[in-house]
Amino acid sequence: MKKISSILLIATLLVSSCATTPSSHMSGTPPTKPASIKDWMAIQSRAKKKALVGALIGAAIGAATAGALGDDPWRGAAAGALAGAIAGFGVGKAQDRMYAERDEAVRQTNYDRAQGYVARVDEVTFAPPHPKPGETATLYIRYVVVGPDPSEAIRIRVFRGLKFGDDYVFGAGPNDFVIRNGGGVVESKMAVTFAKTTPEGTYSVEALLEDPRGRFPQAVGTGALSIVASAHDRRQPVLLAVR
Repeated sequence: MKKISSILLIATLLVSSCATTPSSHMSGTPPTKPASIKDWMAIQSRAKKKALVGALIGAAIGAATAGALGDDPWRGAAAGALAGAIAGFGVGKAQDRMYAERDEAVRQTNYDRAQGYVARVDEVTFAPPHPKPGETATLYIRYVVVGPDPSEAIRIRVFRGLKFGDDYVFGAGPNDFVIRNGGGVVESKMAVTFAKTTPEGTYSVEALLEDPRGRFPQAVGTGALSIVASAHDRRQPVLLAVR
């Protein structure tokens, strides 16, 4: 009975979490995985009222799968309930500031006015890079934006998220920031408190940058984050991939 109550508690926490679980498709057709953190967050917004149902279905599927494999079905149920969202995440307000002005942005991107608008995410990291469940770490993003008009104020929109394997588990945003004087280099920080239920492992961190007016393609940067439950070698590098 205690195990059943634990699963219901996980499901309840998922409803109140800022990262919600989309409802499972009852038709048997596997849902299409979102292509970006922005797409995933749009799904969460639509599915918020159905989060509890999705969590309970996930728990049932996890239990059934674990039983078929000969594992503890309640351990599988808990894993199923957590798939797609982790309860208890907390985020602070995004803090954005100019790291460098337009001239530096032009230099870093080898910019030419014929390029129109250019945006690039250069760094996505956490400090510390190996937090434990329940701890708070700072998500740091640095990006470059430049446009053809040196007097323009360019409004940028930023989304942030975490993936565990192929699935998004947390998202924040969008937050807007205005870059004056036609471009510059911006750094953005956000405090993230990890759920005490966060599973140990390696997560992919994603930052998505877009122009609300659609004048340049979305820019995405990713990094790696390790959640640890014990002492860890903190000398390992944080990976970065930009596309």
